[in-house]
Amino acid sequence: MPTILLAQEDPEAAANLAALLREFFPTAVLEPISDFAALATALTSNRRVALLLTDIFWADQNRAEEILLLAEADPEISVGLISRFDLSGILPAAFPIPCLPAEEQLPLAMAELMENFSGRSFGPYHIISPAGPHPLGRLYWARHHQLERNVQVLVPPAGSPHFTKAIRNYARLNHASIYSLYESIPSDERIFVALEPVANSSLLHFHLAGERPDLVSCARLTSTLGSVLWEMESSSIPARLLSAYDYTLSTRGTPRLRNPAAYPGAPEATLHENSSRLAAILEPLLPESPQTDPLLKLLRNPGTSAFDLMRRTRDFERQLAGVQAVHVRQEEIEATQKAIRARVRRKWTILIGSIAAFAFFALFARVLYWAFVTDLPGKLGNESIPVPKGKYLSGQESIHVRDFELDRHEVTIGQYEKFLNAMQSEKNWKTYLPFGTASSKTKPEDFQPDDWQEMITRARKVDKYNGQIRISRDTPVFGVDYPSACAYAKWLGRRLPSKGEWIRAASGKENLPYPWGTSATAPNINLGIHRPPGTNPDTYVHVVPAESVPEDTGPYQHRDLGGNLSEWIASPNPLEPLFIGGNYLDEASVSNSDAVRSASKPGGSTRIGFRTAK
Repeated sequence: MPTILLAQEDPEAAANLAALLREFFPTAVLEPISDFAALATALTSNRRVALLLTDIFWADQNRAEEILLLAEADPEISVGLISRFDLSGILPAAFPIPCLPAEEQLPLAMAELMENFSGRSFGPYHIISPAGPHPLGRLYWARHHQLERNVQVLVPPAGSPHFTKAIRNYARLNHASIYSLYESIPSDERIFVALEPVANSSLLHFHLAGERPDLVSCARLTSTLGSVLWEMESSSIPARLLSAYDYTLSTRGTPRLRNPAAYPGAPEATLHENSSRLAAILEPLLPESPQTDPLLKLLRNPGTSAFDLMRRTRDFERQLAGVQAVHVRQEEIEATQKAIRARVRRKWTILIGSIAAFAFFALFARVLYWAFVTDLPGKLGNESIPVPKGKYLSGQESIHVRDFELDRHEVTIGQYEKFLNAMQSEKNWKTYLPFGTASSKTKPEDFQPDDWQEMITRARKVDKYNGQIRISRDTPVFGVDYPSACAYAKWLGRRLPSKGEWIRAASGKENLPYPWGTSATAPNINLGIHRPPGTNPDTYVHVVPAESVPEDTGPYQHRDLGGNLSEWIASPNPLEPLFIGGNYLDEASVSNSDAVRSASKPGGSTRIGFRTAK
């Protein structure tokens, strides 16, 4: 049965906490502690205690720092803070001992604290025993199997949302005066981290023990802060606000810092905030000396950058040291300045290289995206234009045509694609075919033009079809056979136009000889007269997007009646269908009076498209 120490000065708070714990841990031994002296005695009594739950306020004094050192002195006992007060604005930033909620989540938090990894191995490390608290989890003493080196391993709480980002920030900072992060150790759903042990006493130890470090050591500590923060400024690593626990001094006065990188949950701190905080920490520790005030003044006014603080504190050290040390410190400053210039040059080199690499990968990504992902939609819809009733001339005869509607442009690849997709789930797809042609198709895929897959692949990317001209979903579909064109029209509740309707739309009330007007020169109309010399008409394909030739506009604003593609029209014999109008292979303008031609079979052709009427 685990023993849990309940260290609460307030009797009511202690009773409420005990009742909550008995509800979740009925077999646990709960030992109440009501004064701070008894708490310290209990932790040093060598009894087997699984967990200490303590408040930080005792006799109206904040004893958080003393509790931290007690937890560090006896790391076998897990410690959690639980208080009747809100501690969020009272504890220092990144305080190593966690605050636990006095609510339903308390049992889970306690279980995580009491979890013990001693005796287990992870990667090359064998866990020996607990080593104390840490802001990101719990520390353990461990030994590396191959290197035979003792380290501390940081174990995060299960499912910690901030641990990975925090460790990344830690790993970015590489400075000789920072306790090192050796490596990460993936294990199941957690990542353990091997750290350099903190072997020196912190300023918190000096303060609570009533000891005073010498002035030179404090000056070196200030210089180290400036050096570390300058490295962080140069590398754009945010810093947190450091406490007395984060500054350590060896017995020889060598300063080192716990990693000051900020992480999610820890607020960032400026140079002035950290230097002013160090001044407040050092002021009660510094020996009485005429040089004490200048050091504190320097910390309270650190300058505009961390480099200013480092340079000025090293000048201060030079004044404290002998003549021999003067040259050493001046050389250090000059070496640091050279290193800074080298670092700036390196950063510019890295920046330029990064920009070049980014440009290369951006181009590569664009090529990949274009080749495998690009799928550009069409912009044109099913717009229909009404044509009033009237007459058109056929030779010397005037033929009357009732009013009707005709598509503004030829059916596009994108529109036909929707029809093909719809046919895949249409059970009675054969009912859309004209009479006498049902036997020509055995499956819905037979509605596709012969080269449909190549056509739609190029259209999605606005790529060149047959290596000649770019097509898109707004390019008129070509190669559709006559039965499929009739099926598309019927699917929309429409039909193919008759010969008379098409000629009426192309000639208008003035009976124009050509859809674009009276001139046979056909300026800019997409006809074969513009075909490059030497090209093979059997392989030449030059279908431009619908409505891309403004000159090819009919009297009622229909587009592309004169060129681009000829068009299927309603035919008495669907096995020998008729088509009408000029196309990109015609080597002369096609007049309205001579526009109708007959196909020897109902199959598709790359020079024939269609539009629908109603």
